Amino acid sequence: VPTPNVSLAILNLTLSEDVDVEGFNDFLRNAALHSDLQRQIDYTEAPDVVSSDFVGNRHACIVDGGATLAKDNRVVLYVWYDNEFGYACQVVRVVQKWAGISYPLIPRDVEEQGF
Repeated sequence: VPTPNVSLAILNLTLSEDVDVEGFNDFLRNAALHSDLQRQIDYTEAPDVVSSDFVGNRHACIVDGGATLAKDNRVVLYVWYDNEFGYACQVVRVVQKWAGISYPLIPRDVEEQGF
């Protein structure tokens, strides 16, 4: 669903095992907060989000957890992304990786250090 600066991708997924909405959203929320993908994945469950809420977001995608649907091994996932600034930030992230530049991941690195 294209809008001037932000787009919405609707993903229809078939998984290898059955899931429920709560478990699937917990997995994605945890990935957004505590995994190596936290610079790529953001997560929201706000009930009133609109495309303009995500203008200027640096992440490759923002999972709209409130819109997730799941039945058996099928999931419908709504993912927002800023198709201008967000894309540029991901290009910079890739260049940094190629150049060997890395920054600490917060809160994951803090938790690993026991703070």
